[in-house]
Amino acid sequence: MTDRPSWRDDPALAEVREAHQLLSEPFDDDKRQQYLGSCSAGDWEAGRPLDAEALQEEFDLHMGAVQDDLRSR
Repeated sequence: MTDRPSWRDDPALAEVREAHQLLSEPFDDDKRQQYLGSCSAGDWEAGRPLDAEALQEEFDLHMGAVQDDLRSR
C-alpha cells in the first residue's frame, strides 16, 4: 500500500488528468454487458472486454502508473 493520494485528487496530476480520460464502448457477449476501454491519451487499452467495474479498476491501475511516473520525475 502507498501513502500517495488517489490519482483523482493528486495535485501532481492536475495537468495530465484532462488528457487521460477513460473511453469505453459497449461490447455485448450475450451473457452480460461488457465494455472495451482505452485512455484518451492513447497510451493504454484494456485489451479485452470487461464489465464496468473491472474496466474502471484497470483504468485506475493505469492512472496509478501515470501518477508514479510523474511523481518519480
